[in-house]
Amino acid sequence: MKKFERRAALCILTLGALTAALLLSGLFTFNISSSVPLGLWLRLSNKNIKIGDIVEINFEDFIYNNDWVPEAYYKANEVGRTAPYLKRVAGLPGDVIELGEFNLLKINNKIILNSLVLSQDRAGNILSSPDYSNKIKLQDNEVWLMSDSPRGFDSRYLGPAKLNKCVKVLPILIY
Repeated sequence: MKKFERRAALCILTLGALTAALLLSGLFTFNISSSVPLGLWLRLSNKNIKIGDIVEINFEDFIYNNDWVPEAYYKANEVGRTAPYLKRVAGLPGDVIELGEFNLLKINNKIILNSLVLSQDRAGNILSSPDYSNKIKLQDNEVWLMSDSPRGFDSRYLGPAKLNKCVKVLPILIY
């Protein structure tokens, strides 16, 4: 019986070490927010990103990330790094974003579901946003990112993100 217990322990340790190595390799990311499905995602590249793709991006790579943002949205870990965001691509360079009826966003004159621009979050923090009084035309290296959640923290409040900083991801194990 001891031989079986040693083999089981060795298998568990090996599996744990392999999982840790994969996560530390930079090939994978783990999403814990409701912006997109929770779980393990495989990082691909920043090539050929299109509408509907899910990408990983850092808070710092949004255009409009200034001092108004509540710390809970980008809190740094013990080594000073923030957790990356996973968001769905809703607009690419040349696309036009504007505020439509009922405070919903439109991209190229098409209303985007779950795009209501809120004035405050659940905790009562005031949410600022880009100036929607004029249309926003995405420039060469800009992308508009949205959450699947209507309360997600995305380009509605942070403005466009830098396209060349986005990394396309694919779900491996989500729930």
